[in-house]
Amino acid sequence: MNIVYGILVVVHVLAAVIGIGPAFILPILGNSAKTGSQLRFVFGIIQRINIFPKTGGITLIISGILLMIVGKLGLSLLWLDLALLLFIVIEIVIIGFVEPNMKKVGQLVMASQGEEIPAGFIDSMKKVAPLELTVHVLTFVIIILMVVKPTG
Repeated sequence: MNIVYGILVVVHVLAAVIGIGPAFILPILGNSAKTGSQLRFVFGIIQRINIFPKTGGITLIISGILLMIVGKLGLSLLWLDLALLLFIVIEIVIIGFVEPNMKKVGQLVMASQGEEIPAGFIDSMKKVAPLELTVHVLTFVIIILMVVKPTG
């Protein structure tokens, strides 16, 4: 049982790195473009890299639940329950709000031509930015809970 648990921990940590790392980098990439062609290039990269947060997120939730089962923790630890709840909130925000908005922004960007930043891009990103910030803050809280594992 210890070997299975150890493997699950490794998978869980790798999924966090693979899934969470790009999620923090993608907004920085998007904000770094200063011309239309740079923006199209960046959004092309974002579309390719976006598979990592999705795959990492799915792997995180599955490996996390398996760790709870194999470790016989169930829903017995408040910090773990809170982390799981926050992760569900993050997924709702991403799937329900961030992704649909970013899909529209991506279509706007990829349909543009020339070196001007497409009209509406900045306003669209202003709608997404608070959502991404929320996801990042909640992610930091989860990481802190996972590392500190507060009792009582």
